Amino acid sequence: MNNNKSFISEKEIKDAIEKSGYLLEQRVAPILEKKYFMQRNQAFLDSETGKSREYDINAMGAIRLYKKGYNFIFPILLCECENNAQPVVFFTEESIISFLHHYEVKVSGIPVKFLHKDGFIALSEFTGMENFHHYCKGPVATQYCSFQLKKDKSSWIAIHTDIQHDTFNTLIKVLEYEIAKHYDGWAPPKQNEKEYINIQIYYPLLILQGQLYSAKLKNNRLKLTEINHVQFRKQVSLPQKSGPEMYQIDVITEKYLPYYLKIIDTEMKKVEKVFLKKKKVVTNTINNIIEDAKKIKYKKKSLREILEF
Repeated sequence: MNNNKSFISEKEIKDAIEKSGYLLEQRVAPILEKKYFMQRNQAFLDSETGKSREYDINAMGAIRLYKKGYNFIFPILLCECENNAQPVVFFTEESIISFLHHYEVKVSGIPVKFLHKDGFIALSEFTGMENFHHYCKGPVATQYCSFQLKKDKSSWIAIHTDIQHDTFNTLIKVLEYEIAKHYDGWAPPKQNEKEYINIQIYYPLLILQGQLYSAKLKNNRLKLTEINHVQFRKQVSLPQKSGPEMYQIDVITEKYLPYYLKIIDTEMKKVEKVFLKKKKVVTNTINNIIEDAKKIKYKKKSLREILEF
């Protein structure tokens, strides 16, 4: 037995690991691997610091459209795993504009905008996501807290922890990094080459090992409800953006993950159905975008500006 107090014991090793998010990540991975191509500890460039950082999990699904060609829609989960020692409480309320939250569904690729009358509409509008996407249903939160003991241990205080704050910021930075990477890797097809559908639909996700609650004021009384899923909305200004932008992030408990994956599967099937039904519009849209992209040297637009809605 090692009695050196400056050297960690085997029991202390186990205790430290169990308090971290490492084991949670180990348990989540096999669930995702059943339907997704999963990569752990993926690097991304932090847009604020300019330094390389890592996030926990990138899980990519694939839906092949049509019988011919390589036309795909890729649902992508960007995940952080956290073993929260104390419950996290989100202050939820119903949104009077929940039907517009489909615009917070982040996408990239071609086509993510579609010909409509004299212009374009977003992918979320083209596929009617306001009618089925979970961002457009149920209560949302813009505030949250966790808890810690006072120094004298006399009582608990509700605090806005740095851990969750950093986690949400990381997920947003990762999301923007993945979108930019997808666009940067695209170029207009060469002569006689065909452009196929290549769309990525993103789901930023925080998975908690510990308890998750919603809090509401009802008749001036605080009502706490233990939950397994909450939609958190966060507005952020990033260096690469011209102004603040709203992001929606799902926060779920570990046990809810299988149900959450069913939600995504249902949503992707509805998106697929629209693409199968409106194939002609999709084809015409791609041809229109490619023509614009080929003229880019005569314009002041970037390829990304032509591809995005």
